[in-house]
Amino acid sequence: MLTNTLKTLFITGFLLGSSFPLFADVTVIPNNTNNNDINNNAANNFNNQINVPTTINAATTNSDNTQGINATAFQKLLNDYFPLSPDQIHQFKNVVASQQQINAAPPGNAPPEGTSTIIPVTLKPGGIMPVIRIGSGMITSLVFIDASGQVWPVTSYSIGDPSSFNVQWDKKSGVLMIQGEKLYAQTNIGIMLQGLDIPVMLNLVLGQTQWDYLDYIQLDQNQPGDTNTPNPVAPAPSYLTDLLNGLPPQGSTQMNLSDSTVAQVWSYQGQYIMLTKATLLSPAYTSKADGPGTPPLHAYAFPQAPEILVSNMGSIEKVIITPGPGTSNASSN
Repeated sequence: MLTNTLKTLFITGFLLGSSFPLFADVTVIPNNTNNNDINNNAANNFNNQINVPTTINAATTNSDNTQGINATAFQKLLNDYFPLSPDQIHQFKNVVASQQQINAAPPGNAPPEGTSTIIPVTLKPGGIMPVIRIGSGMITSLVFIDASGQVWPVTSYSIGDPSSFNVQWDKKSGVLMIQGEKLYAQTNIGIMLQGLDIPVMLNLVLGQTQWDYLDYIQLDQNQPGDTNTPNPVAPAPSYLTDLLNGLPPQGSTQMNLSDSTVAQVWSYQGQYIMLTKATLLSPAYTSKADGPGTPPLHAYAFPQAPEILVSNMGSIEKVIITPGPGTSNASSN
């Protein structure tokens, strides 16, 4: 019986590891000792040397503690790298976008409006230098045309304050592009046109409630060597220039036409004024202003007549004029 018990202890020690001290307290038992006592002593000694359930429970507890520590460290790492929640990040982006939008907007309660117009220019003494309204960060295109509406090429320019205005010119056309570099500034610019010895002077202003995105600078004369209109052209009245800009003069009354697609006619100061892309053949006009474009827009002033003849797209047409509704235009010059 003792032999079997020792074998059991040996096998158990081998399975649990060579370092397990099974035989540290084993003593030699006399032959006259009772076998039951030997068995009981051996069993007690084995139980005292190993406590398997206690060892397994301790390992499980240590493993749980390690996993808890790792989870806490990982969560701390996430909080360090990503301290904000997704909702907070989204809110932060919205605030940044709003600030950028406010910083990009010009000062004032509303953004300035862009307009386009035809600006008559005279090179005669006593004339007033025209004002060009430039927008901050916006581009204003200046197109130089002669009295007949033809583009007049630019040969050079000189600006008084280049730090406040950026001027671009391709040197192949009659177009200058000017951009405002500051919120408020004022200077002038001189432009030399092909074949013209006198510069065209313009006043540039930054910071107005409106700005000009496209202006046609129309001179009161034709280009040198122009064979289309060899005779000098008299300056057109201001109300014809306003008509080219879509502004009938104050006190004018619009008339009815048999073909309203050809022209528009108003009665003004005992004469007719007409806006059309056709060419007036009859009656002879007393004043004329031409706009840009192909074909250009024309503004005529001529004596009152019941009908007119125009050349429209290569064909001659007769247009009958009758009184309109009798309401006067209330717009200002």
